[in-house]
Amino acid sequence: MKYDDYWKSICEIHLLTKHYLLLAEEMCDEGDLFLQPLKEHRDAYDHIIRVYAAKEAISSPENPEEYMKSNMSKAIGHEYRAFFDTADWLSFICRKKINALLAGKKREEIIAKYSGYDELKVMLLALPGQIAEQREHKDVGNNDMLTEVNKYALILNSLIQKWGELYMAFDEMA
Repeated sequence: MKYDDYWKSICEIHLLTKHYLLLAEEMCDEGDLFLQPLKEHRDAYDHIIRVYAAKEAISSPENPEEYMKSNMSKAIGHEYRAFFDTADWLSFICRKKINALLAGKKREEIIAKYSGYDELKVMLLALPGQIAEQREHKDVGNNDMLTEVNKYALILNSLIQKWGELYMAFDEMA
């Protein structure tokens, strides 16, 4: 594999991470910023700069092709970690918001306003196992990182959708 072959995955993972990072920032009531994904992006950028410095003869590594490939591989590893850090943070925010909306409410009250409660309950009970499974399969040495990222993205999308449905059903400001 040449270093150019990494670009598609790096871009796809980076754009998904950016999307979920922005969502998490918007959903976080405290206006918190999670620095770890940004650090991973900075580290990925550093490896990409090394690649282009070698490509443009700004630096002179001993084996340029291998050096560039190695640095692109490291860059995708940082992007992958940034995605998982972001996904874990966003899933935490969503679950916290769902729990806050349901706090103190009886099942009958919830069902009266939100018909999808039983489905939500099953999803929330399964969620820790699903997330743990995603994290167990997280491996920067995995050649199919994008598949793992997309699996976690499906979980996040479902969680965000359920939070939105609950918000519309229970929040007086909605």
